[in-house]
Amino acid sequence: MLYFNLIDPIILSDRNKTEAEIEADIRKKFKMQGIILADINIIKKMDKNLERGYSEIIPVYVDKEGKISEKTENALSRKEFEGLQKYGKILIKQISEEITSGDISIKPYYNRKNKKTPCVFCEYKNICGFNTGLKGNQYRYISCLNKKDIMNNIAKIEGGK
Repeated sequence: MLYFNLIDPIILSDRNKTEAEIEADIRKKFKMQGIILADINIIKKMDKNLERGYSEIIPVYVDKEGKISEKTENALSRKEFEGLQKYGKILIKQISEEITSGDISIKPYYNRKNKKTPCVFCEYKNICGFNTGLKGNQYRYISCLNKKDIMNNIAKIEGGK
């Protein structure tokens, strides 16, 4: 599950940069983000030039033994990937049931790590009227968990289904 920005990046550069260096900077801005399957054969098909180190195309690091580094937080095993897909379906069903039952409550998230919320950028904040000072208006706080903790939580939810 990968994505990249479609907006043309602005590259700040000094006059000493070569055209090749500027192109490399642009490629870095277009590097895909997201989650990948931790399968070196698939990785090598996605980035045919990758032997070792960081890929210029996908978010992965291949170590000196030619294996996907354990430090690559966004690389999931097939079992983890399937668990994430199942969890996504559970969430979609839950949200759909909330909407069809008439629950349209305002529930923006708040990222504890970077202290950000999408409300800052929302074009509809004047219509929505979300305000933590009003009764019932509360953020959904996003915890700063690592990949292992997230996958363990998903496995627990999956196991309970």
